[in-house]
Amino acid sequence: MARYVAAGLLCLWVAGCATRPPESDAVVTGVALTRERVILPPEAVFEATLLDVTNADIPPVVLGRQRLEPAGQPPFAIHIPYPSVRFVPKGRYEVRATVSLEGRVLWTTDMRNPVPHDAAYRRVSLQLLRLLPQQARVEAGVPLALTHWRLTEIDGEPVPRPAEGAVGPHLVLQTDEPRATGSGGCNRFLVDYAVQGGRLRFGRVVSNIALCLESSGVEERFFSTLALVESFRQQGLHLQLRDGDGKPVLRFEATETPLQ
Repeated sequence: MARYVAAGLLCLWVAGCATRPPESDAVVTGVALTRERVILPPEAVFEATLLDVTNADIPPVVLGRQRLEPAGQPPFAIHIPYPSVRFVPKGRYEVRATVSLEGRVLWTTDMRNPVPHDAAYRRVSLQLLRLLPQQARVEAGVPLALTHWRLTEIDGEPVPRPAEGAVGPHLVLQTDEPRATGSGGCNRFLVDYAVQGGRLRFGRVVSNIALCLESSGVEERFFSTLALVESFRQQGLHLQLRDGDGKPVLRFEATETPLQ
């Protein structure tokens, strides 16, 4: 009996080891600069994250993160450890960075910063952009653009989390052009957008035409409700899209995928 117990414990121990993320054995280096001279408060925090963005339908996978607390003053030297086994030839990888104060984003990268595939040149140079103070995002914990926003509510009704491995309804505001991309839970879509201050408007949704009975109801409501949006409000990791009367009609949560 003791032998069987020991064998069972060994199996559990081995299984636990198998589910642990791989060890970091490589590093992405570089520098993060501000576009203007600035003196940051001593409580400011700098964070740079290496993300796997190969699959646009799921939240980006965090391969490594650097956190400087206190941040000090720019420029910031980037040093992000990551497991090289997760850096595959056909993958797409980016580094994003923020400077925050008490959980509120003050500065952020406003464009995609790809990481070269050649291991000898995995170095990035980032530009940090100051976020102008606005009531709509004064409490924002993440940038509005390039964040994977998972849809959580439509007109007050909760949207269930997607099953493991499934694509859930989400929205990503791109920065290389004023266009948002995402999925309704079945069909991928794109839509033009315009943001000015706290105002946010979307154009006509263009999507695939696959028929998915399980998620079609949510998808149709999601797409039609985007046309009603006229403003937004961020708080922490949450985003509200509001109609012309200021009523929240869509709610989202910023999501990432941890390394496994």
